[in-house]
Amino acid sequence: MKRVLLLIPSTLKTGIAPEVENDRHPRMDYDALADGLRATGVEVDSVGYAEIEADTHPLVRLARRAGRDAALAMVGFVRRVRYDAVFTNGENVGIPLALLLKTVARRPGHVTIGHKPSTGKKRVFFRTLRADRQMDTLFVYARTQHDFARDRLRIAPARLRLFHFHADDRFYRPLPDRPTDPALLCAAGLEWRDYPTLIEAVREMPAVRVHLAAASPWSKHNDETANRMLPENVYARRYEYNELRELYARSAFVVVPLYENDFQAGITTVLEAMSMAKAVIVTQTTGQRDVIMDGENGLTVAPGDVAGWRAAIDRLRADRDLRERLGRNGREWVERHATLDRWVDDIIPALESSCSRARNTKL
Repeated sequence: MKRVLLLIPSTLKTGIAPEVENDRHPRMDYDALADGLRATGVEVDSVGYAEIEADTHPLVRLARRAGRDAALAMVGFVRRVRYDAVFTNGENVGIPLALLLKTVARRPGHVTIGHKPSTGKKRVFFRTLRADRQMDTLFVYARTQHDFARDRLRIAPARLRLFHFHADDRFYRPLPDRPTDPALLCAAGLEWRDYPTLIEAVREMPAVRVHLAAASPWSKHNDETANRMLPENVYARRYEYNELRELYARSAFVVVPLYENDFQAGITTVLEAMSMAKAVIVTQTTGQRDVIMDGENGLTVAPGDVAGWRAAIDRLRADRDLRERLGRNGREWVERHATLDRWVDDIIPALESSCSRARNTKL
């Protein structure tokens, strides 16, 4: 039986199966991947931040001094002989694991996801230390990142795979029995969110109420709504998953304001809203160009364009048919390209292929 280790740079949620079963929580992607692998006869272990705190191996304890991601990578290294392949859900773990694997003659397969390999310090690890040679497949979500990795980092095209992020379309689905409030808009997340521009756009729009779910389990960015005097029509707080789904359902449409960046910041909110057949307005950054096609499955606004945001909001508020058409097209796009099941189905063959190869790594 093949064995795969999943290294997840997060605190793994345990005991949520009843909530998932009772439609109060989306499936976590690492659980969906583990279930998909087990369905093919693969034995799977998952390790997150809580597990490394309990790990007593001296190398793991030493690596913890450099941070939790370094400790996760060390777990993969010290346990490598037990597994046919290791999956790292981010280059923050994938790169240090790859560098550790360079020190041994044989290694397990290694499949990772690169959220933003264009970051300055990561270039050194790829271009100079060639960490990519200990990665059988490097998945990336944004075409800008794929092309940068191929052209600037010189990662072999055979190792690169462009694919889409995901939404759990079973949980985030249209809820036609929920009444929609035509005056309510919502936004969610923290990663590269340009909430100041959105707030200025709606400040003089008293007929609009904007609810900001300004929280993210993944982002290291500060909450720009905290300690800020918000207009009377803007509200910000943290929402649990089921509360967020209800907020999406009640909202006329969803807005995703972003600072300029070169990766897919904001994609979680974009896909969740699309999956619920909600029209979306998003800042068209350099990195956020692979999903929303302006006028087809959403609307786009230039970075920092207060007037553009105001015009786009006015346009959608005034045109119910447009909102419904964009919402339907968005749901169909997710079903074709970006469901959680499709994400799992894309990764499993890469892991299977990685398991089957010999691992001579003195490169």
